[in-house]
Amino acid sequence: MFLTNRETLLLTELMNSTGPVSLDRMMQVLKVSKRTVYRELANLEKSLETVGATLEKVGRGHFQIFASETSIRQLQEAIMADTDQEFAASERQHRILLQLTTATKPVSSHFFLERYQISNTTFFSDIKQLEESLARLPLRIVRNQGYEIEGSEKYRRLLTANTLVMEINEYQFFHLLETDDEAPFIFQFLSRDHLLLAQRLIRETIEPQFKELSDRKLAFIVLMLALAMDRVALGYTVEEETYPSQINKDLLKVAKKIFAQIAEKTKLLYSINEIVFFAVLLGDFANSFDRDFFDDNFDTDLAYRVKRLIELVSEQTEVAFYEDTNLYKMLLTHISGVMTRAILEEDHLNNPILEKIMNQYVEIASGIRNHLPQVFPQQQFSEEEIAYMVLHFANSLEKNPKVLEVNIAGISPSGLASISLLEMQLRKHFPFINQITFFRVGDVKRENIEETYDLVISTSLLPGYQGEYKLVSPILLEEDIQELKKAFQAISQKKRSAKKAPSALVKEESYEAVLAFIEAINQLLALFQVQTIDNPADLEETLQLVLTSFDEHVVLDREKVVDRLLRRYFQAPVGIPDTHFALFHAASSAILQPVFRIFDLKQPLPLLAMDKKEIAVTRLLVMLAPYPINETSSQMLGKISGSIIMNDLNTEIFNSGNDSIIYQLLSSLLIEEVKQ
Repeated sequence: MFLTNRETLLLTELMNSTGPVSLDRMMQVLKVSKRTVYRELANLEKSLETVGATLEKVGRGHFQIFASETSIRQLQEAIMADTDQEFAASERQHRILLQLTTATKPVSSHFFLERYQISNTTFFSDIKQLEESLARLPLRIVRNQGYEIEGSEKYRRLLTANTLVMEINEYQFFHLLETDDEAPFIFQFLSRDHLLLAQRLIRETIEPQFKELSDRKLAFIVLMLALAMDRVALGYTVEEETYPSQINKDLLKVAKKIFAQIAEKTKLLYSINEIVFFAVLLGDFANSFDRDFFDDNFDTDLAYRVKRLIELVSEQTEVAFYEDTNLYKMLLTHISGVMTRAILEEDHLNNPILEKIMNQYVEIASGIRNHLPQVFPQQQFSEEEIAYMVLHFANSLEKNPKVLEVNIAGISPSGLASISLLEMQLRKHFPFINQITFFRVGDVKRENIEETYDLVISTSLLPGYQGEYKLVSPILLEEDIQELKKAFQAISQKKRSAKKAPSALVKEESYEAVLAFIEAINQLLALFQVQTIDNPADLEETLQLVLTSFDEHVVLDREKVVDRLLRRYFQAPVGIPDTHFALFHAASSAILQPVFRIFDLKQPLPLLAMDKKEIAVTRLLVMLAPYPINETSSQMLGKISGSIIMNDLNTEIFNSGNDSIIYQLLSSLLIEEVKQ
């Protein structure tokens, strides 16, 4: 058993303490942040497993070791051995991997043994674990007079950047020039000049345009740009890869501008493949549903899969997450970014905030874990990526009243401890609960409980009480949970069917801006219509017939728009699964104003849906926008397209509704966008 310096300090404190040790005390002992303490505890937990001991959380923020007498003796021997290892196992493995991905020639095992003061056995174990982590990537560790990584240059860089992101502190990363450390570890793997240049360019060029990007994503983009400079300088370039047939032109311009500046600084030439690869990377990280829906490379397959994941999690948790369009957009953006990065398969969390989220939202985490393999069978997700998905769902619960907001009245003759336990259990299993108020039994008749609260629960029988209530155990037994699920389901249906009073405008926008938006809505609605056409059996001829219904003040060049619609279709399916309609959309300079129309076909067309299954299409939804698309058009058409894809009730209305019903739906959707 080998312990790092920090593990030895923690273990000594835990072994010598007469009771559980608090996080605050550990922070004092190690002189580090709470996040680092959690990380070291995760490492120590793995070390303890090797001798049959466990680290248990005892109360809030307190930990204690549980071990047999034999295990205790082994732990004491490990403390006395004082191996003086600098890194924990996972930290060491990350550094070994980084040295392999950034090396230009094989690295000898002797180098690693000396560098990390480990035995041959430990080193071979590290290599084996790294090989297992790389199993799903087009990269492999080979032995050739030492050790090296073979495989795709693209994935080598993605893996390097992702591994560095796991090891860095974001604050220190963006303040490298201010750090007291003379040689931050990151400079062992990247050129200092290249990294600082990449930081400056990304912060000047990318950050102002994409303010929604997190520090973590910005750091990843900075690292990828620095790696491009490092690798090209060493003679390694990205080979031609499979990219979308239509790259986002704006992002391609941004990438060209950035590489022109680094070419001037580094005096190196960068191939078109390098520029395109970086532009695609920016697109994957900076995408937005409303903005990207009209891009030719919008991933309809991924959009459908994300929708399916939300539906399945909603079904398991019995919470209507599918009603939250913002959750869909945020999750689509997140998973799109995950698909881009090369991720090591690791089964533990080192982030205390994410760990807390996972513990607090157990039901959501379970729903995501259960259905990810079904929805994304070819994709492996790390524990950290799953935790971020849980965070998006949790945020939906906390911020979006459309999902479900329940207020509960609790009646209990028990003491504070029992009440606290019951509240903790309720929030653990039903995180969407907004408010829980407990009443003394003697106060029940004096309060208007049923009028004020959605549900009344009690831990004891209430003889003579005329209202409805659910009898539950203070520890919330399994049968209680099932009964409450049924009650919450009924409340959810009741709340969704209830008519809500219109809310006031909350956007802090000028009166003129709101009026302009409303005027744009009126123009879009004025152009809307549902019409039947006697179409031919051919898709291209059908689209040509469809475009004849648009006047010249809407579409300037019909042939050009037909071509755009066809290209979009051949790139990705446009049929909506389990319906009889397809959503055709395009943005073009040949389109003069935004328009949305529906065409019922007398002759069905066999087309592929987003789930890659063929459907008989009898209705075409056609959505057109000028290029470049302005914010107002993007907002309006994004709202409509989002409701078509994300909301099953709206999908059915668009599938079979008549002119007046769909018009009313469009009106309500767009007015809702004004209110938001």
